[in-house]
Amino acid sequence: MPTAVRIKITAKRQATFPAATLRALKAKPGDYLTLTEERGTWRLESASTDHSKLAPLRSRINASKTAPLNLTDWRDTPKDHARLRD
Repeated sequence: MPTAVRIKITAKRQATFPAATLRALKAKPGDYLTLTEERGTWRLESASTDHSKLAPLRSRINASKTAPLNLTDWRDTPKDHARLRD
């Protein structure tokens, strides 16, 4: 059975989400959510990485000292997902 959640919209068009909903979305203050409409159905999910925020870091990466990323090895390596969030 689908879960229904009430979300309050303020006079300034801000939305207040229940804490359990934000925990399920793994969202915290300052994060973005994406609301997508597809064939009359709406889906709310955590937004993907905003790559425009990464551009200022480009100058801090020294390409000559950085080994190429081996994506297969990276995927197989255990990760602490809490540290990967930010």
